[in-house]
Amino acid sequence: MSLDFFALPPTKLVKFIERLRKFSIIDEYETYLQALLLNALTELCEFVSSQGVLVLLDDPVKKLKGKNENQLTYIAVMGKDVKHLLGESIASTQGLIGETYTLGKSMVRKSEKKQRISIDKVHTRLEVDHVISVPLKIEGSSIGVVVVYNKKDAVGFTIRDLKLAEIFAGYISTSLQNAIDAKKSMELSKRDDLTGLYNDRHFHAQLEKEVKEAIDQNHPLNLVFMDLDFFKKVNDQYGHLVGSQTLKEVGLILREVVTSEHATLARYGGDEYVMILPKISLDDAVTFSESVRQAIFSKLFMISTPESEGSFVSFKERISASIGVSSLHDHVASTLSIVQKKSLLIKLADAAMYKAKEQGKNCVCVADKLAS
Repeated sequence: MSLDFFALPPTKLVKFIERLRKFSIIDEYETYLQALLLNALTELCEFVSSQGVLVLLDDPVKKLKGKNENQLTYIAVMGKDVKHLLGESIASTQGLIGETYTLGKSMVRKSEKKQRISIDKVHTRLEVDHVISVPLKIEGSSIGVVVVYNKKDAVGFTIRDLKLAEIFAGYISTSLQNAIDAKKSMELSKRDDLTGLYNDRHFHAQLEKEVKEAIDQNHPLNLVFMDLDFFKKVNDQYGHLVGSQTLKEVGLILREVVTSEHATLARYGGDEYVMILPKISLDDAVTFSESVRQAIFSKLFMISTPESEGSFVSFKERISASIGVSSLHDHVASTLSIVQKKSLLIKLADAAMYKAKEQGKNCVCVADKLAS
């Protein structure tokens, strides 16, 4: 009897396969990942004769802060009554799954004295008699976990079953790794070398697409321009290497705060950044911008220096951001062409950003109402 299979759609899988790999950041993945997971999980269930399989991946952005702050999300599930787990997250330190992820070692458990094993006490009442938990790894680092549960016979999982589960986990890890590498050369042309955000060339192309889509589908579209305050002073005091690392850290802050799958984050040049925020209201775009501003101002920057090994400089509340926000439907006349709307949207966000500078910096300003 075939088991039910469910996986997150490709658009939601993006952030889980976005990896810092050899200094390049890849955030797109082919839709065949679903088919890959379906085939791997189906064959694994058949080979080890199990009642189900769960696949969890970590969040690579949160992972930069350390494993203790990360979460593992169910990205594919196979079995009876497990569909509701899809998209749910657990702490990367929780239970058997967290132990497997943190230690990077496979685990085999069998219930004792009729005390059944709880896989996830938060999201499911699924209790099992036998379980294999195997880490998924890329370049030796854990990125997730494969959980195989309930052997169909009373004996429980064997060493052979564990070895098979490890082989399939390795297959899934290698497939992820190969897909990331295959995308690298194409993706690098869209990326800023320093921050890993999109570059200005991709930003302009993407904004034109977003303007057209917002008009065709009548959904909101917002543009955010951000310029760092007092960055030149940091650059002059500590040098260009520290300055460059600071710009990179700001890019990470943007990625941590703005997690929408629809958002486009780019470095516009120098210490300027832009964010395309579709499908949210102007008020929500302002809220995101304010969160970014607060995160940058309160960030304790600890930047390593080239003078000697282990040396670094630290500063807080030395860097802030002036931010301008414009909205397609609120600020741009509907009579203009797509290219004109795109250009005016940029001009208005840029002007609002300079207004924030004039008002004392470290604040968010919104463009003036409807322009023509």
